[in-house]
Amino acid sequence: MEIIYFILYLVLFAWLLNRISFIRNSGLNSSWITALFILKVAAGIAYGWYYSGIPDFKNQSDTWKFFYDSFPQTTLLKENPLYFFVEMFKNAEGSSYRRFFSSTSSFWADIRHLLMVKLMAVFNLFSGKTYYINVIFYSFITFFGPVALLRILDDVFPGRRQLLTSTIFLFPSFLFWCSGIHKEGLIFLLFAYSCYTIYFGIKNNRKPVYYILVVFLCVSLIFPIRNYMALAIIPFFISWWVAEKWFYRKWIPFIVTLIIGTTLFFGTKLVIPVVDAPAAVIMRKQEFTKLGGESILPQRNLESTFISFLKNAPQALNHSLVRPYITEIYSPFYFLCAIEILLIWILVFIWYFRYRENLFDHSFVLAVFMISFVVLLLIGYIVPQLGAIVRYRSIFIPFILAPIVATIRWKNTY
Repeated sequence: MEIIYFILYLVLFAWLLNRISFIRNSGLNSSWITALFILKVAAGIAYGWYYSGIPDFKNQSDTWKFFYDSFPQTTLLKENPLYFFVEMFKNAEGSSYRRFFSSTSSFWADIRHLLMVKLMAVFNLFSGKTYYINVIFYSFITFFGPVALLRILDDVFPGRRQLLTSTIFLFPSFLFWCSGIHKEGLIFLLFAYSCYTIYFGIKNNRKPVYYILVVFLCVSLIFPIRNYMALAIIPFFISWWVAEKWFYRKWIPFIVTLIIGTTLFFGTKLVIPVVDAPAAVIMRKQEFTKLGGESILPQRNLESTFISFLKNAPQALNHSLVRPYITEIYSPFYFLCAIEILLIWILVFIWYFRYRENLFDHSFVLAVFMISFVVLLLIGYIVPQLGAIVRYRSIFIPFILAPIVATIRWKNTY
């Protein structure tokens, strides 16, 4: 019976996607839309199946833990819907609002888990508490993220839709990590849709109030899931708007924002000692290190000073942008990751010698590149586990790679 329900829901949501104007206006025909959706669902199933193979997967795998923790929440939703939503703002005993970047004894760490659990609880009402049917629901929601990015890039780089579609939807790590039931798919959706709102809001000369409200909502939802990313998004979105309104050389406000942001990051503690951002990054790094794992990367000592962060920046970027090396083969999974990152750098190398237009003439590209750079740098500082880095990095690959691939002069390129 579960298989029948699975097929019915799959057909229903594929049909719905082909009827929604936001999806149809992407320029993709119904065959592409249906095929990409089915592929996304298949990747989500593969994700769940892969993690069901680890020992004690119900407690050790986040995706399955979200699912099993959602059972009592489904009961709560049926019996007391109001409290189901109010509970989101209830601080668990022993948790602290002040432990902003911490993953333990922190309200922010609790809520990012609870958000996914409650989403699964809502899905359970319709799926009969079936994980793989929940994958269809999750794939349907998160499908709007890559479509939003495609619509932006199709407008920025017209005439390259097929190339953009393949790069955005089909790149392996993005397809795998952002299709499974985890935070990455939601973060990508919110980030991409906020970019879509700003881009077409500026282009169509909409009133700023409209896109400020939509972007505020999207970033507010990213905030409890991955707060440091939300903090990176806000200033560069402002730079994007300023660049479009007042600057011919689009890169100027982004560089100014980066300098001001760096100054505030290291200097705020001199004025407000309780706000020590470098110390928070170091604390988060220590908590990640305590988790252990087979793929721990070597790390230099990191201190709460500008010089220490500057000295560690090359290693941080190496971890988040270059690893795993082809020689770091812990399993076939890491071999595939190594091949993928090698392919990315080959494409960057080709672009450097064969680009047909300057990427950095576009403020959208500058905005997402700067946000990606800052967040990936923070990930390199904070996260020592190679597996976690690969998952966190997957969100940014389409934002970085699709513009690069779209601007390569492919004719006569070998």
